[in-house]
Amino acid sequence: MTTERPPALFFRILGPTQVERDGATLGIGGRVSRRMLAGLIAAAGQPVSDDAMAEHIWEHPPARVVETLRVIAWRLREALGPDGRMLLPRTESGYALLLRPGMTDGDLFGERVARGIAQLHNGDPAAAATTFEAALALWRGEPWADLGGSLQLMGPRHALAELFEAASEELLAARLADGDTATVIAAARTAVAAGPYRERRWELLALALYRGGRQAEALAELRRARQLLVRDIGVEPGPALRSLERRILAHDPGLLAPSVRERLYA
Repeated sequence: MTTERPPALFFRILGPTQVERDGATLGIGGRVSRRMLAGLIAAAGQPVSDDAMAEHIWEHPPARVVETLRVIAWRLREALGPDGRMLLPRTESGYALLLRPGMTDGDLFGERVARGIAQLHNGDPAAAATTFEAALALWRGEPWADLGGSLQLMGPRHALAELFEAASEELLAARLADGDTATVIAAARTAVAAGPYRERRWELLALALYRGGRQAEALAELRRARQLLVRDIGVEPGPALRSLERRILAHDPGLLAPSVRERLYA
C-alpha cells in the first residue's frame, strides 16, 4: 500500500502520542490518555489486558483499575469522534485499537523509506531524495515516547530507530547520486562523527571525497575507519569498505557520478 498523505484520522507515535483529523491535532487528554493510546497502538490491533494496560499507564495503579480504564477509554472515544470511536472496542481480552494500514506515522514512515530505496535503485535519485526527506520529516523523537522505557517496546523501537538511521544514510546516497557532492561531504562528516561504527557512513564519505577529486582524503578516511573499527570493537571493515578502497586505488570508472561517467565514456 502506498499512502501519499495521511488519512483523515491519523495517529502519531514517532515522538509524543498525537492524533490528527484532516491535519488538525485533536485534544486527547493528558499523560494517562496518551499512554493508553500509545499502548493500544503498540499492540498493533491486538487486545491489551487491563493488567498490561495498567502497567503501561501507572507506576502505582489505582484501586479501581477496570473502572478507571473505562473512563479513560470513554474519553478517548469522545475525542476520536463519530468516525473514530468504533476503532476502540472493549473485547473479552481487553481494549483494542483497530487501525488500518497507513493510519500511523510509523506505517507511513516505513512506506516512504521503502519507496525511496526503490526510486534510488531504479535510477531516480532526485525523487528518492525527496521521498527520504518526507520520511524523515515524520520523525519527532523516540517512538512511543509517552511509554518511557517499556521493555515490551525495545524490539519495535530498535527496528524503527534502525530504519531511521538507514533512511538518513540513503538520503545522502541519493544526494550523492544526484551530483550534490559538496553537501554530502559535509553531511557525511557529521554523520560519521555521530555514528562512527556505521560503515555505510564511511563509505559515503569516501565516495563523495573521491568524486570531489580528493582521492588521498578518501583513502585517508577509509584508513581511519579501519583503525577505529579494529581498535574499538575488534573487527575489520566489511566487504563494502574493502571493495571501495580497492576500486579507488584502481581509479574504477564505475565510482564516478553517472553524469560524469556518461560524459567521459559516451
